Amino acid sequence: MRRVLAVAALAGCLLTAGCPASDDHGPEPTPSPISSEQALPARPTDASTGLPAYAGPPADAPPTAGPLITLRAAVDLSPATPGPFWRARSAVAAPDGGAYVVLDNDGPGRPQRLATVGATGDGFAVTASVPVPRVDNVVATYLLPDGSVAVAGRLPSSALGFEVVDPVDGAVRTVPAVPTGRGTVAADARSALSPDGRTLYLVTTIDSGDGIRETLTAVDAATGQVLSERDLADDVAAASAFPIAGQLAALVARPGGGVTLVFDASPTDVPERRIPTLLAYDARLLPAGDPVRVTSLSERAETRAVAAGADGTVFLVVAVPDGSWILAVPDGGGAGPVLVQLADRVFDYTLAVEPAQVWALLPAAAGARAVDLRTGEERGPLDVGCASGPDIRAIEPGPRGAVVIGQCNVGSAWVQMLWLATP
Repeated sequence: MRRVLAVAALAGCLLTAGCPASDDHGPEPTPSPISSEQALPARPTDASTGLPAYAGPPADAPPTAGPLITLRAAVDLSPATPGPFWRARSAVAAPDGGAYVVLDNDGPGRPQRLATVGATGDGFAVTASVPVPRVDNVVATYLLPDGSVAVAGRLPSSALGFEVVDPVDGAVRTVPAVPTGRGTVAADARSALSPDGRTLYLVTTIDSGDGIRETLTAVDAATGQVLSERDLADDVAAASAFPIAGQLAALVARPGGGVTLVFDASPTDVPERRIPTLLAYDARLLPAGDPVRVTSLSERAETRAVAAGADGTVFLVVAVPDGSWILAVPDGGGAGPVLVQLADRVFDYTLAVEPAQVWALLPAAAGARAVDLRTGEERGPLDVGCASGPDIRAIEPGPRGAVVIGQCNVGSAWVQMLWLATP
């Protein structure tokens, strides 16, 4: 499939502006008797172009706020992190313009805390911090309708699920969704929260040493009750010759209920030859259509970041041999043209999209950069004030802009930071 860029002149500029001279994936794998371009039975390798393609922001989308390149606040998280070795792992925006941040420590005792960043008389600061039972491999944080915060990952019991924390008094409710069992070699998960905040979704891939079990689970956010569960083996096999395993990218909530699972499928017998692929499920976790291939196999794309649009559109940043692309697939739709072509493959690992679906925010060498999803125009950078360059870990959308977490090198120590970006 030959891709068509949104703006040809912009594409030409980007293609000549510092693109890597060679593919940094290393040498091509040795072809097997089945060619690396030949699908196994019932697994096509072309992009899914027979479905409606993304045509830009929906007609009922709110007006754009503009590029998020103004720094509203820079918050030192040190008051919530006594001692060294702390890291800001995940964050979610709060209704008052602040945020909740999960911080953990890799030192003795391996503690974890939930910090509240709120408005103060002269800006924003850490206003509260409570200890929480450690959740390893934190994958996301959500604000629930009752004001509690759900943290997804591997629980102290080793099950995959959620810790639901009251950010005021630190009370914790544990929600184990999928047990890992003895002999587990590896376990990974991604999660999503329904638009109404009532259902938490979790997709898991667990290697027990003698096989891989992959499951999609829906949980009542208020009670912790497992509502439904689906074994993904057959669904994945329809698109990939191998289990999801380490190619799990994201889980995106659909506006009418259910989720879209994003992973890099390997439709041939060469696991390194992948296609970013979507599997959609309805509110009962039943498949909603066939697998959607976002690119063709020949484009050699790998998913780097995923963001959700308010209307269920899945935005993806995929690495390709000469840079990165931003793509979009509408809910129930298929592959379409490249929205933006980026010349680098360094700062493409996290992405947030505003509700208007006009501007996106991605990392940059000096902080973050705004990208117009209609034209590919870049604005910024959002300078976060780190003298030696920041380490941006994640960017999350918020009601008044975006929440950015990471660290600054101050002297010889890394200081955990939260930045609030506005237009």
